[in-house]
Amino acid sequence: MRQRSYWVRQRTAIRNRIHKLVGRQHGWQLPKVSDLFGAKGKAALNKAVLPEPDAMLLKQNLQMLEHLDEVIRADEVRIRADGEPDRALEIVSSVPGVGLVIGSLIATETDGIERFLRPERYVGYAGLSPTTRSSGGKTYQGRMLWQCNKWLKWSFIEAAWIAVGCSTYFGGLYRYSRQRGKQANAAITIVARRMARIVYQLLREDRLYEERSFAPAALVAV
Repeated sequence: MRQRSYWVRQRTAIRNRIHKLVGRQHGWQLPKVSDLFGAKGKAALNKAVLPEPDAMLLKQNLQMLEHLDEVIRADEVRIRADGEPDRALEIVSSVPGVGLVIGSLIATETDGIERFLRPERYVGYAGLSPTTRSSGGKTYQGRMLWQCNKWLKWSFIEAAWIAVGCSTYFGGLYRYSRQRGKQANAAITIVARRMARIVYQLLREDRLYEERSFAPAALVAV
C-alpha cells in the first residue's frame, strides 16, 4: 500500500510538470475537458504540436505517466486480492472520500486506535496538528507538525480532496474555511484534520460514519 501511494505521488508530480509545460506555450490552448488526464485530455496532449525541446519533454512525461498508471492499477489489483475482511477497514471506508485503497492504508498505518488515548494524539500522529507557540499571553499556530506518519497524513489529505466534492458535511466545512479567508491547501488541511478526528471517534465507538449537514454554529475548533 505504501508502494502504491509512492507511485501516486510520483504521478501527481509528473502531472504537475505537464501542466507547467503546456501552460507556458504561446498560441496553444488547453483542451476544454473536465480532466486533462482523462481519455480526451490525453488524446489532445498526444496530438499537441509543440516546439522543441518541449515536444520531447511532453512525450517523455506522457510515456512515464502511462507507465505509472499501469503500475498503480497493478498494485490496486494486488491490494484487492490480498485484502481480508477487517472491521477497522469497514469503518474507515464508510467515511466519504475514503475508498478501499486509501481506507486500507489508513487502517494499516493506524495499527489499532487503542494506541491513542485522545483524538489529539491521533491527529498529531497523522501530522495534521499545527505547531503552537505562546508569547505575551497569546497563542499562535504555525506549520503542521513535521514528526508524523507521512503516509497517514497523505491519505487523509487525498481523501479530503475527494470528500469535499461528494459530502455535504466536508464540502460545507471546506467552503466555510475558504470564506474565512483560508487558502485552498489550508482549508483542505482543516477538512483532513476533522476527518481524522471523526475516524478516531468511529474506531473508538466501533460504528460506521453517518452523513450530516454542516453547521458552523456547532463547529468545535478544527
